[in-house]
Amino acid sequence: MVLNRDYFMQRILVVDDDALNRKYYMQVLKKKNYQVDEAASGEEALERIEEKSYDLVLTDLQMYKVDGLDVLHAAKEKDANSQVVIMTGYASISTAVNAMKQGAFDYLSKPVNKDALLMRVEKALFQREMQIQIEEQNKQIEAQNVILKRDLELAEKVQASLVPSNFENDQIAVGFEYHPMIGIGGDFCSIHNDQNNRLNINIIDVTGHGIAAALIVNRVSNELSEIFKSDPSPKQVLSGINSFFYETFGNMGLFLTMVSMQLDFVSRTLTFSGGAHPEALLFNPRKQTLTRLPSQNTIIGFDSSETCHFEQDARKFEAGDRLILYTDGVLEAEDGNKNQFGMDGLKQSLQLHVTKPVTKASKAIMQDVRRFASGTLRDDILLLVIEVK
Repeated sequence: MVLNRDYFMQRILVVDDDALNRKYYMQVLKKKNYQVDEAASGEEALERIEEKSYDLVLTDLQMYKVDGLDVLHAAKEKDANSQVVIMTGYASISTAVNAMKQGAFDYLSKPVNKDALLMRVEKALFQREMQIQIEEQNKQIEAQNVILKRDLELAEKVQASLVPSNFENDQIAVGFEYHPMIGIGGDFCSIHNDQNNRLNINIIDVTGHGIAAALIVNRVSNELSEIFKSDPSPKQVLSGINSFFYETFGNMGLFLTMVSMQLDFVSRTLTFSGGAHPEALLFNPRKQTLTRLPSQNTIIGFDSSETCHFEQDARKFEAGDRLILYTDGVLEAEDGNKNQFGMDGLKQSLQLHVTKPVTKASKAIMQDVRRFASGTLRDDILLLVIEVK
């Protein structure tokens, strides 16, 4: 029993209306160098407890007017960590047990043996110190939780600033849904025009969840901004992110999936390149067709760009076409029987909602996913529905 505090600097109050018993207890305890006060009655004990707190109160149970239970309650009210040991005769043991239910640490049967007395005292003081240490640790944990909560709230705001909101301009209308598993996560999306007024869309899904994934996303977002200064094609975007990620995180076993798209509104051409990311979908409302746009490349960050050959493909698009992009959390959402939402679930949801205004379509599809999973997410989920004009 090793504690930070010194037992023998702690205060003990001995309460007994029998002078001989009281003198005996006092002698035993003082011989062990404990600091000991005494009270000849319950009334006197209450006065002493009112004056100062005691680490341990050793009290007779049966006393005139104010008994041991009254002393117990007063000691606990003054200091919840104050320990109380009840001394009682054999006939009152049931009452002593009841006193323990009301907060007493233990009881001693009279006549009290010296060794038993010292053992109870030591254990009671140890119990007090353990309670104090636990309280102090809980306060520290609570303070850390307050800081962590504040940091998480700030992190959520920072991450929210990195991803688009629902918007519409003369080129596109965007319906966006992002549901991280624990408030922040590793999914990311960017939409912006380049120097040639082509629209670039990038979806990224970093390994892992929570704070670590969110920090990586923030770093990747900065790198993506640097890459776009060189007017890259989609496959060059993947190559650039792959080089950065491999060089920065390659020795940590971290990877990401990604799809980069470029919409050229002059040639009406969609160019896309994916790195192990779930296939994008292109819906043509005029033809009522749903075209798959699969990833052509390996997962990002697994190998250096010098040893990887990145490919891209192109498709024509029409005014009114809709792009559906998402992270794997959509397909891997599970119901109570471990069945996944999957591509079949996504296609069924699209049949119901894809022709709605994009903001309503994205929200309705996300509701279908969450309803399927009973609201419990196993992964971050990002969904984007884009109508081109």
